[in-house]
Amino acid sequence: SAQDQEFPKMRWEIWLAATQWSGVNDLLPSAGGSFDKVGFGVGGGAHWPIATGASGDLLVGLKGGAFSHDSDIQGDFEDLVSRDGYVAFSAKWIPGTPQGLSLDAGYAYHFVDLSQVDNDYFSYYYEEFESWEDSAGGPFVGISWDSWAGREGKNGGLLLGFEVHFVDFETVRDEDIYINPVLGPNAGTLDGPIYLFQLGYSSR
Repeated sequence: SAQDQEFPKMRWEIWLAATQWSGVNDLLPSAGGSFDKVGFGVGGGAHWPIATGASGDLLVGLKGGAFSHDSDIQGDFEDLVSRDGYVAFSAKWIPGTPQGLSLDAGYAYHFVDLSQVDNDYFSYYYEEFESWEDSAGGPFVGISWDSWAGREGKNGGLLLGFEVHFVDFETVRDEDIYINPVLGPNAGTLDGPIYLFQLGYSSR
């Protein structure tokens, strides 16, 4: 209807992601070993329209995600894992053509830790020791494509996306030593870029 065209709907998305983070792989812990450059994650977001016209729609909203990278860095009872979660304010531009394309930019705040996590599902036993944690903010940019956009009768379907996050956590080091040093006094500087390759579902 004409009213729907004047006030376009909210767009939301959920996704799984393969992540690439060279910065975490470049760390040199005193215990030896390294983090995997490639990890995995999950996330989603929602955006609300604030302007619309013949050339496209401008939306603003929130998005967030969490991802992790395994390692072969032996801790006191388990290998270390890198975990990162972020929340972001995002502006999304959806041009009139090509159908389904959208461009994103915004500011994300990240929370990261390097921890030893032991989880035994059969005995319901869970133990965690955190070697280091930090938080920092930085800009991000992204592009995505809604495969269903422009198809008659479709308002949701496959999403393909790509994001790049720029963030700097500065020096990584042992904050608390459980038995033996794992990261040491200076394992290097942890920074971006962090690349996310997303596959999921979006709707509007």
